[in-house]
Amino acid sequence: MEENTLTVLLIEDSPQFAQLVQHWLANIPGDAAFVLNWTDSLADGLSRLDRGGVDVVLLDLGLPDCSGMETFVQARDRAAKTPIVILSSADSESLALQMIQEGAEDYLVKSSCDAASLARAVRRAVVRRKSHAVVAPASSTLSRVISVVGAKGGSGTTTIACTLAAELRQQTGEKVLIADLDSSGGLVSFLTGVECQYSIRDAIGNLQRLDAAVWESIVARNPDGLEVVCSPNPGQEEIDSAELRKLLDFARPLYAWTVIDLGRLNHKSVSLLGSDGEVFVVTAATIPALYNAKRAVETLLAASIDADRIRLVVNHIGGKHEVSREDLQSMFGIPVYATVPSDESEVHQACVQKRLPGAQSHIRKAIAALARKMTGIPEQRKASALTSLVSFARFRRPAGDAASSSN
Repeated sequence: MEENTLTVLLIEDSPQFAQLVQHWLANIPGDAAFVLNWTDSLADGLSRLDRGGVDVVLLDLGLPDCSGMETFVQARDRAAKTPIVILSSADSESLALQMIQEGAEDYLVKSSCDAASLARAVRRAVVRRKSHAVVAPASSTLSRVISVVGAKGGSGTTTIACTLAAELRQQTGEKVLIADLDSSGGLVSFLTGVECQYSIRDAIGNLQRLDAAVWESIVARNPDGLEVVCSPNPGQEEIDSAELRKLLDFARPLYAWTVIDLGRLNHKSVSLLGSDGEVFVVTAATIPALYNAKRAVETLLAASIDADRIRLVVNHIGGKHEVSREDLQSMFGIPVYATVPSDESEVHQACVQKRLPGAQSHIRKAIAALARKMTGIPEQRKASALTSLVSFARFRRPAGDAASSSN
């Protein structure tokens, strides 16, 4: 078989659907060709797998001799190195997601499947499996991690985390990940305006086979290229902290910047703080909030987080009874790293529209300045090429022209 030919084994009991798949695969544009092998029972499908030479399996969940999870388990055990794409009905989509956690590469809902989505799923499954041996780079010295925690609820922690990640992406042009580890909040996808098909729980379920290709299929992206890994649905079983740390250790070298929304500071969020990276403690400017922030800083110091890693960010600046920066530093023993003005109307409008605060809003400008401070980008960025040309033209204008233009 030629190198650019993929052999697809379809295990499906419907001749009509098998004929449709054959038609789709035969008419897909591109360099790769597809050869379809079809069996209408699991037993025959396993026999075909035993003969080898299959690049990807399309597996129906409802077969005459087996159904549901057992169908997948038997196929997976017989074809350990062959990627399996589940063919799911709409009402079995949750079961298909469960199978992805157990090792399936992807799933397709049969009622909405077409030639393009089928070809994409097949190709992606093969690429993922081939790249399984590709691991993340061992060195992470060039990547920076910012963990954002709130001293108390209502401090605007997630808004600051998301906006900071977006600004780091915009101002550096580098790959930036925001990871939503706030299981009680889960607002990162909402504020960044992304639809998450998978979550951190899916990534944890694939830890044993996690590689760059699998990771790419799990993260979501907003239009500006910011990558998001979403929190699991509330009410689900809590994810083990050790597994979350393994996941973060894997993802870190893939990005120049990783921003982690930890939600409110508690025992679990402290356990997720690595041995390096910056810890942003977000607090409002009210006296009760500052009291909680002081306790949060003390908790971090007691957990052996070095003081020079802690960044105090005071949000909602603009009230009548504010504490000066000097008093704040005296209270906390560390300097105030940044202040963010209160911008309630813009934040409200952004939430209504499922977006981040606008570029010209007070809060966005303050966080843009914070991003520049972190990256070392000058406050006054270089003029554009067009502006430079105009300035050069003015500088070179003959004296006579200059005189005439001033009249």
